[in-house]
Amino acid sequence: MDRLTSWEIFLFSMPEAAVIISIAFGLAGVKFQTKKILYMSVLTGIILYFIRPLVSSYIVNVILYIVVLVILFSVFKIMDFFKMIMSIILAVSIYLIIEYLNVTAIQFLFDIDPVILLKDYVIRFVCFLPQLLSAILVSFAIRKYKLSLFIE
Repeated sequence: MDRLTSWEIFLFSMPEAAVIISIAFGLAGVKFQTKKILYMSVLTGIILYFIRPLVSSYIVNVILYIVVLVILFSVFKIMDFFKMIMSIILAVSIYLIIEYLNVTAIQFLFDIDPVILLKDYVIRFVCFLPQLLSAILVSFAIRKYKLSLFIE
């Protein structure tokens, strides 16, 4: 995969990581911790900045994303290992579903070529916003309605 530019990390990678981490917190039933989520999303964006150019497969990239999150959750001592693995995998899966639905809907509704989505950063950002907002709403709903995977 291509290397992201530093501004792409701030526009795409860090917000994406923050919402995935937020969803994982909610699924695990862990209290929302803004500072930890912020630190972890910044670190995730920076780490993936260096990993992404080394990986050409999307699925390997997703697996490495999960591994990075597991390591960061362990370093920040967020939750026990079982909860961590289950929450992160489900959070990433939820985000990937939202991403797929968003890209499919945008391509269908606006007849945008996927190649243009990758090359035109303005269109890419505008198309990224509904995906991000949808994921934020999912994260909010998980926390508001206490849709935790685990019963304490």
